[in-house]
Formats: sequence, C-alpha cells, structure tokens
Amino acid sequence: MSTIPDLEWYSRISREKQMPTRCPFATIKACPRYYQSTSLLPSTGATGIEKKEDEKLLRMWKKSDLWPATAEAASSVFKANDKLSFIAQFCPEVVFERFGYFSSFLSRYSDEIDSDAAHRKLSRENIPPNDPRWYWEDSKAQHYSECPLYAVLEHRSAKGADKEEAPWWREHLAEIIVGVFVALATVLLTKIFG
Repeated sequence: MSTIPDLEWYSRISREKQMPTRCPFATIKACPRYYQSTSLLPSTGATGIEKKEDEKLLRMWKKSDLWPATAEAASSVFKANDKLSFIAQFCPEVVFERFGYFSSFLSRYSDEIDSDAAHRKLSRENIPPNDPRWYWEDSKAQHYSECPLYAVLEHRSAKGADKEEAPWWREHLAEIIVGVFVALATVLLTKIFG
C-alpha cells in the first residue's frame, strides 16, 4: 500500500517519535529550507513573500552555513511549457500547506496519456481519492525529522537553550573556587611570613 502523507500520517509519526506534531523550525527566519521553499511558491502558482522581505531574507540565509552548497541540495521548481513539472528538496511543511501532502518531492504526470492510464489503474485497484498518485506521478513522503537540516537546527537550538539557562560562571565554578582559594592563601601566607 502506498503512503498517504497527510496530517494523520504526519501526526502519527510525530506521536511515535514523541516529537511535536509539526516542525518547530517551520518559519522563514528559523530554517533556510522553509524559507527557500516558501520563496519559490510563486513558481507553483501560489502567492509569495513580499519582494523587499524576500531579498532581505535571501541575503541573511546566503551568509549562513545552512544555505545549500550545491544546486542539487537547494529547493527547486522545474516547469515545462510554463506548467509545473516537479518540485524537489522542498520543506514538507510548505508542500503540505500548498499541495496537501507532507512531501519533499512531487512530480506531475508527463502528459494526459500517462495520467489517464494511471487513473484507470488506480480506479481498478480502488485506491482512495486522497492518495497522491491521483495527482502526482511520483512523490517522496517526508516527516520533518527526516529533513537533513532538522538535526542541525535541533542541536543548535538545544545548545543555545543550555547556554541561556545556565549562567556563564556555572561551567567554570570549580576554577573560580580554586582561584579564590589560592588568592586567599597567598594573602594569608604573605601576612604571616611577610
């Protein structure tokens, strides 16, 4: 049976992994993949980020080590004859909001002949109407925990939270105590023998 990457599927994986239902980094300022996918939405027929804001975000993310180093790693949209052909390396959160599936890759049928043949097959097999194969020739379901950026963002977030929770001196408390003890001992010994 084919995976139907809808909200029920996504929520189930999140519960099984004891994670938040939706990605905690799914904003244009917290994740470069979310930003890049959102920025490319106009190429899919959706509205986009306001131009000045988009330019500002692009400058910010291009300075980040999280920005894709290769074209293959970047979110992309491919069109043939002005029609959407496929999207790749997209944030599954953005794809769900636009197309209704938590996927990182979606590819349209190449023509009506392929689409019609696939629909006849899906009908014969009684495939439910929410299956992505009714709309897409190929798709790659993805939970946010499988995103290559998620682990890095989570690690950095946890590391930053630790630093904010504990004062700087707590990490060096033993050295501070030893330093104070040595200073007091030096003063005391100087007064006694000095």
